[in-house]
Amino acid sequence: ECQGSQNRLQAFHRGETLLDQPRTGLLRWIRKRYTVMVLDGPEGGIRHFNLPAAVIPMVLVLLIAGLGGGTAAFLGWTSGAVEESHLIQLESENSRLTARLMDVQETVRSFEVRMEEAADIEREFRNLANLDQIPDDVRRLGVGGPLALSGSRDLNSGEPGLVMARETLHRLADLERRATFRSANFREMVGALRTREDELSSTPSISPVRRGWFSSRYGMREDPFTGRRSMHRGVDLSAWTGTPVYATADGRVSRASRHSTLGLLVEINHGNGIKTRYGHNSKLLVKVGQRVRRGDIIAEVGSTGRSTSPHCHYEIQVNGRHTNPRRYILDGGPRVG
Repeated sequence: ECQGSQNRLQAFHRGETLLDQPRTGLLRWIRKRYTVMVLDGPEGGIRHFNLPAAVIPMVLVLLIAGLGGGTAAFLGWTSGAVEESHLIQLESENSRLTARLMDVQETVRSFEVRMEEAADIEREFRNLANLDQIPDDVRRLGVGGPLALSGSRDLNSGEPGLVMARETLHRLADLERRATFRSANFREMVGALRTREDELSSTPSISPVRRGWFSSRYGMREDPFTGRRSMHRGVDLSAWTGTPVYATADGRVSRASRHSTLGLLVEINHGNGIKTRYGHNSKLLVKVGQRVRRGDIIAEVGSTGRSTSPHCHYEIQVNGRHTNPRRYILDGGPRVG
């Protein structure tokens, strides 16, 4: 202990304290110098640079700052270049989509023209089919609800592409409604025509014989057997024996047998309350229940039953009442010879 006290006392006399010792070490480090050797090319030799120790931290700080700044600048430039490239790509894509959208609009315009032409044809078709015309206010197909692209936050944007897209979607939706409406109309018209076709095909319209002549009319006449005036409920068409007798409309054979006065008789039920009868045949070619069509041969002309010569007695009944068959012979009747 005495020795330690003496050492501290000697140090005090030399002017040194414990606080001075670290400061002295820092000064010694600052005063130090470092030699940096740089190779100046293959033949340039080595250059020596003496740098104070205090300069080294400053150089390190500058290097780090420069590296950080350069990195930030490079990243900024790279980000800008990427954004610019992406923007160019988006503009190119937008131009391509706009051009495509214009093509779609042209196609829609063409379909709209065709739809108007179909509407004109439909009106004419309904006239020919004797169907009621559809009112214009019904044809306009009133609709409600949100606009196309109503979920977009750019709904009110004036950007040409969005405006064009909204208009195109609206027109496409309108075309879809009109096409659906038109399809339903055509189905209705086809159904009506099929009904009319069935009615027309089941309505007598031709002569039962194609060669011959009218020999007795419908109505009151002098009976050839009694000489008295009596009602003749059909027309007589004279023809050679064996001349084909044709069904005058589509129907089903309801009778094919001998009748007391009409001889060999064929009766056809055409539906809708219409029946036709063909009498005095020499031969029957159909059976009861058989389905026949207009123009089918059902018998051959003869003179069976109460008859004076070969002929076809032709009757038409509508809802159980006899009517003049001449009204239903629309082909001009039989040709003589």
